[in-house]
Parts: sequence; structure tokens; C-alpha cells
Amino acid sequence: METTNIQTSVVSRNGFYPGICTALLFLVVGFSGVANSDGIEDGQKYVMATHSFNVFIGPRTNRQTGDSSAGPLAALAKESGKSGHENLAVQMIGGSTPMQHWNQGEGDDSKNIAKVALRKGGVDVFTMSPNVRMPEAGIDLFGDLMAETNPQGRLMVQVSWSAWDGYGTTRSVGGSGGNGFANGDRDNATLDTIDGWIDTLHSKGGYLELLRNQLNGINERAGRPIAYVVPSSVAVYNLRKEIIKGRVPGVGKQSEVFRDPIGHGGQPVMNIVTYAWYAAMYRESPVGLEALVDSSDPTSAARELLLQKIAWNAVVGEPMSGVIGSTLDLN
Repeated sequence: METTNIQTSVVSRNGFYPGICTALLFLVVGFSGVANSDGIEDGQKYVMATHSFNVFIGPRTNRQTGDSSAGPLAALAKESGKSGHENLAVQMIGGSTPMQHWNQGEGDDSKNIAKVALRKGGVDVFTMSPNVRMPEAGIDLFGDLMAETNPQGRLMVQVSWSAWDGYGTTRSVGGSGGNGFANGDRDNATLDTIDGWIDTLHSKGGYLELLRNQLNGINERAGRPIAYVVPSSVAVYNLRKEIIKGRVPGVGKQSEVFRDPIGHGGQPVMNIVTYAWYAAMYRESPVGLEALVDSSDPTSAARELLLQKIAWNAVVGEPMSGVIGSTLDLN
């Protein structure tokens, strides 16, 4: 997990099985009724400086077979006709902070995949996924570089869910792991517990306020809105609330949607985060898209519709997502 090696692709692959008719999906969910004032029709070319709580939205390579795919975000973009959607580069450092990405190459920027890609130009979106430390100097440095080298592009920053449910942190921010926290311990989180996490994120002086303030500074220096928030954590936390309520088809426990104690996502978590990124990147609802439906799983279609709604609600509820729309009734 705590590697500092650059990787240019994800090391696992999941199969996606389209095949459930879009018309049937809309019969199930009903018309979403979402009005978007500024949806983005053109496919976006994006670069990632990322860690393992985010990298899965992009290109994937199966370590055993060597098979590659453009990844789940690309699958959604293809289904919705976003011609030109393309990942230009991935700089992956496990458990990383933005400053680790900025310093990658130890002064030799030719070895820094993210900087090389930004300076080459043609980047519509640069994605970041900071760790627990906030504010973080690397966000400013990459934001200013993005504004300089790709003046029409956007900086999109993911707010991730807490590693080990907040019981531990990675070495990159001075932590030493999960302090004995087990994946099964996630099932002990109650609705009140999770509401507390969300309230803390939104509190005065909390993570989101600090991040928004930092991004506003980037926007001021750029002379235009360039920096945006992708509230993946809010989507994941609200998914967990729906699991507690017994309303997620095919999922009975919170621990079932994570792969390990640190909090690497299982398929539902990876999918809901991908839907949040789609909604934020293209400023339109993912509701009704079928690219991530697993036709071999009879619970998949209904579950994906719920995940899409939760993700959309998280994005339109974030004032710095850049997305305007109506929230959806999860029932």
C-alpha cells in the first residue's frame, strides 16, 4: 500500500456487463427530472495525480492477464456519447499526499508524470485526491501550474472517505496504520456515527471549508473558476447509511463494500465514486447509465440506480462541485 513508485495503470480489473436495456432502467427508476444548466458534452482529456482511493476510476490493467481497459469512467462517457474522452496520464502513489506527487522525481521533473503531462498541454481536467492533511501545499502548486499551462482546464479535487474509518492514517501524513481496526468493525458504525462524520466534514474549520478556501485562492490567482470539489466521501458515507437501513440490493453489511481494513473499495464503493466523478466532470446526472451493471448479478441493476442517485445528490449538494441540479428521492 505505502509504495512511492509511479504506476501508469491500475493493477486490477473488473468486468462490466452492459446489456440491460436503458429503457428498462428508466421504467424501473422513473424519469430523473434533473435539469442541468451547464452540462459538458465534449469528452474530457484528463490527467490523474492519485492514490488507491481514486485511481480505480481510470485505466485498468489486469496483473494476471495483462488485459487493459479504459476503465469505468470511460465506459460511462462512451455510453453517454462523450466523444474524445481520454485519460492522458496517471501518476499513482499509494497513500499519497499532493506534495508527494509534486516532489515525485526528486527535482527531475522529466520523471514526474503529472508535471510532464500538464506542461505538454491539452489537459481539460487535472484530478487530485489529497490525504487527511488539509490545507495542503501541493494542491496550490498543481493548481497554479494547471492555470499556467492549461488555462481553459479544470482542477478537480476528490474528498476521500477516512482510512480505517478514522482510527488510523498512512505514513505519508505521520501515521502508522489502523491501530488494530478490522474491516468487520465497519459494521459497528451507526447512522448517528456516519452523520457525525458528515457533520465534521462540513463544520466550520472542517476539512471541506479548508479545502474550499484553498481552492478559492487558486481561482483568485487564476482569474476565473478553475478548481472544484468532488465529494466522494459524502457519497460513500451516504451509501453506508443506506446499507444500515437495509435499502441496498445485494448488500447486507457495510463491511461488504470494502476490501480490507484500510478502506479500499469493493465494487459498490468503486462504482459510486465513479458516478460522482462522472457527474462532476460532465455536470450531468449518471442516473440511467448501464455501463457498470453486471448482467450476471440479479441485484446489480437496482443497486446501480441507487448508487447513481446517491452520487448525484452528493455532487449537487456540494457548493464547489460546479454542478447545478435537483436532488433525487432515494426511495
